Amino acid sequence: MAATRILIAEDNDLVSLTLEEQLKDLGYDVVGIARNGLEAVSLAQKLSPDLIIMDIRMPEMDGTEAATKIRHQHNIPVIMLTAYADKDTIRRAEQAGALGYLVKPVNQNELSPAINIALARHKELQALQGEVEELRESLEARKLIERAKGILMQRLNLSERDAYERLRQRARDKRIRMKEIAQAIIEAEEMLGPDR
Repeated sequence: MAATRILIAEDNDLVSLTLEEQLKDLGYDVVGIARNGLEAVSLAQKLSPDLIIMDIRMPEMDGTEAATKIRHQHNIPVIMLTAYADKDTIRRAEQAGALGYLVKPVNQNELSPAINIALARHKELQALQGEVEELRESLEARKLIERAKGILMQRLNLSERDAYERLRQRARDKRIRMKEIAQAIIEAEEMLGPDR
């Protein structure tokens, strides 16, 4: 199994080098080091790491802003790294969508658990997002099918069950989804106008 690919975003050279060594000692693959928030966003796109460990306070673009952009554009999990543990800083990390929080100086023993938890939470979130999308598509299909059934019932004087069976049979004959047949019926109805 390939090592987890990690991008470090840290403007302090000593901290980034120490973190890089710790990660390599633990078997992780450090794919790059960003020195500011803008570079972090750019390297995230270019390198597609599995995870980013990002300092909160960085030049050119704050780490929380960079983390937010990366999350929206590339959906890469981020662990925030900071020397501060006050409520405001933690809240900013939460709002940026961070899946972990490490306080400097980082203890090497804390890295693997933080990384594993962040990757597990990210995987869970992706699965939930997939389920939400499936439900959204299912609901959209149901609405289209109901509307198409209504059109068939009115135009052909069919019962609800017969209209549904006609849709189902047509989809089976054409080897396409019922949603697509329903959409075609709705579009034809819109083009032809109401039955007079």
